[in-house]
Amino acid sequence: MTAENLISRLTKVKKTGPDRWLACCPAHDDKSPSLAIKELGDQRILLHCFAGCSPQEILDAIGLTFDELFPEKLMDHGKPLRKPFPAADVLEAVSTETLIVAMTASRLANDKDITVGDWQRLHVAAQRIMAARDMVNG
Repeated sequence: MTAENLISRLTKVKKTGPDRWLACCPAHDDKSPSLAIKELGDQRILLHCFAGCSPQEILDAIGLTFDELFPEKLMDHGKPLRKPFPAADVLEAVSTETLIVAMTASRLANDKDITVGDWQRLHVAAQRIMAARDMVNG
């Protein structure tokens, strides 16, 4: 399977670099892209949902299996691991969540009502920002 085959099953796909994309996660009600996708040089495909969905949940939502994310050849386990996503991709996802936080803070600062939905979305933004921090820190 190629990354193009995977991303054809997703919505709001945005290319963020060579062999890297952001898209809406199919495993939860995603209004803005929170799913990072990266195709490695050996054709492995990596997935990370900043909202916390597991790769299995993502694959189940689009009818794929783990076998389809990895080529048949065996991996060389002797090589040191690198972080799967460049900081630029993480910052792109975090910038969207930061905008949500800023908009909510502005409403609160101007004594405007905050709906339950606004609070829920603020909570999701906080979770995604923390997940990005954790991913970058390893």
